[in-house]
Amino acid sequence: MKEYVFDIGPIRPPSEANSLLLRVTKNCPWNKCKFCMLYKKNDFHTRAVEEVKQDVDTMAEYRDRIRLHYNGTDWNMDALQKEYAQLPSDDARICYQMVFRWLTEGDSQAIFLQDANTMVLRPEWLTEIVSYVRKRLPEIQRITSYGRANTLANIKEADYIALRQAGLDRIHSGYESGSDRVLQLIAKGTTQQEQIIGGRKVRKAGIELSIYFMPGVGGRELSDENALETAKVINEVDPNFVRLRTFVLRSGSLMEEVRDAGNYTEATDMEKLLEIRKMLTALDASRLHGRITSDHIINLLQEVNGDMDVDLPWMLSYIDQYLALPELEQRKYQLARRMGFPLDWKQFYRLRESDQAYIIDLAKNTVDSAAWEALLHRYMDRYI
Repeated sequence: MKEYVFDIGPIRPPSEANSLLLRVTKNCPWNKCKFCMLYKKNDFHTRAVEEVKQDVDTMAEYRDRIRLHYNGTDWNMDALQKEYAQLPSDDARICYQMVFRWLTEGDSQAIFLQDANTMVLRPEWLTEIVSYVRKRLPEIQRITSYGRANTLANIKEADYIALRQAGLDRIHSGYESGSDRVLQLIAKGTTQQEQIIGGRKVRKAGIELSIYFMPGVGGRELSDENALETAKVINEVDPNFVRLRTFVLRSGSLMEEVRDAGNYTEATDMEKLLEIRKMLTALDASRLHGRITSDHIINLLQEVNGDMDVDLPWMLSYIDQYLALPELEQRKYQLARRMGFPLDWKQFYRLRESDQAYIIDLAKNTVDSAAWEALLHRYMDRYI
């Protein structure tokens, strides 16, 4: 059997968990952010347009073969498993599995263009790729890409319009912070002004914009500035989504050097939550139409979600309810959450009794605050 495979990159946003992943560029053209370890050992390069098109053809081939085992109501799982087992390599099975999941698990209308900054590709090349996706996979209703803020600022408005007309629907961008001092601290390679310019261009073209904010990334020293300057950018750009990604100083990252040089003090878990609250209070609901989204396990209060024009009071109230809990109750949930508990503190009773007992014992008896933060960090370090 011919080996049908397509290239798959290492990362995608959580919101693209069930999307097809089409690798258009490899690795990151900037690759200097001090908090990120993903691409540090790999050089950036683009893929040839024809090579990417071949990957799209392979996806379409698997789609057609898999659909032969669907009768309009049910999947013939025996036939699917037989075909899967006969594939000639592990790589082919991974590709087959991705297309099957895309067809069956709720998001068969989306594709995400990898890797870290696909928007750096020549606009005419990217437009050709997006158009080809629409042609070969006509069921696709959302095409999404990553794009760095400084790259977005340098793209011409006419190119955005061409990309939108070709079928690009959404751009994810890791703004991380709206503070120039924080951006410089973490070597993000962009500025607040570039964030605003690029974001406005994207929105003006009718492309959805999803930006990421890292509470705590400026450390204790720049916590207020991180919150307030990020809110300023959000108010100026009016993105469709603001996705919260609580910062954790990852072991082995270049941020350790910043900390060890005495220029950075990592905020505590609770201080990062307070930073989120400060950012929310600085948002101008009268100017905003997008949504706050807390769609990552790294966030303490994952229920902090809502439309910025109507739900800010509810989100602040929800945070305040948690902050009003006795310290032991806060700690119990902190540890449960950092161990992977997917619900909020009101559902703590759903844990197994043995897990509850273990958590309560640690919450009560880890008296030293530094030891407590180190305990939480050991769990959070694995999620990045």
